[in-house]
Amino acid sequence: MKLVASLIVHNELGRYLKPCIMALESFCDEIRVLDDGSTDGSAEWLRTRESVQFSGTFGQEFFLDEGRARNNLLDWTLEAEPTHVLAIDADEFITDGRAMRSALEHNPAQPVWTLKMEEVWKADTENLWIRNDGGWHAHEIPCLWRVPEQMGTEYRIQDRALACGREPVAVRNQYRRSIKTGESILHFGWTNEAARNDRYQRYVTHDGGEFHANQHIQSIMYPDNRVRLQGRPWPPSLIELQGDLLERVSATSS
Repeated sequence: MKLVASLIVHNELGRYLKPCIMALESFCDEIRVLDDGSTDGSAEWLRTRESVQFSGTFGQEFFLDEGRARNNLLDWTLEAEPTHVLAIDADEFITDGRAMRSALEHNPAQPVWTLKMEEVWKADTENLWIRNDGGWHAHEIPCLWRVPEQMGTEYRIQDRALACGREPVAVRNQYRRSIKTGESILHFGWTNEAARNDRYQRYVTHDGGEFHANQHIQSIMYPDNRVRLQGRPWPPSLIELQGDLLERVSATSS
């Protein structure tokens, strides 16, 4: 088995890129990264990691045509000749990557696996606080899949400027045949108000309700008294990274 993590980054060095890569290195055979025109040193740092195979673009493409950017990433990932692909973002962490890998090893022919996406809204030394209201709720996504021997045209990312998904259409179509890994993806991208506002402004500019429901976009900026949070303990796999993650949560809100 060759498990390859696949991610696209843009100016992530001051956010969660370093701990994300370090976490992936503990259970992936290779990490394929497409840098989307970073100017903050992300590309230079990535080149120092032996586990990372790096490719870059000359300009920012993701928010102009996400589908094209993700298909470029998919092509780059498949050059590694993986047996399995984990599609993940640079601000996401698997609760137990080794347990996830063990599940693959015990059932290597299974075509599609899911992980539960959990949106981390706040974090402290005791708990991660997961948003669970309205359109924000924990849900399974088919972001882990086996590469078939023959890949037809259906093994492409949906051709949409935004909200195209991270998995090929053929993988999404096999969702009902998927198996749950029992693990979660913890998405840290919303954990501070400054970054939350920047992301909101990008969605307003590039989406404006065309690809995501406008009410969902507006809910990004709801005050604390309008959101429902559920606490969960830090997973053991992230305890060693906890200090670094909390420092970055604080740094990105300054």
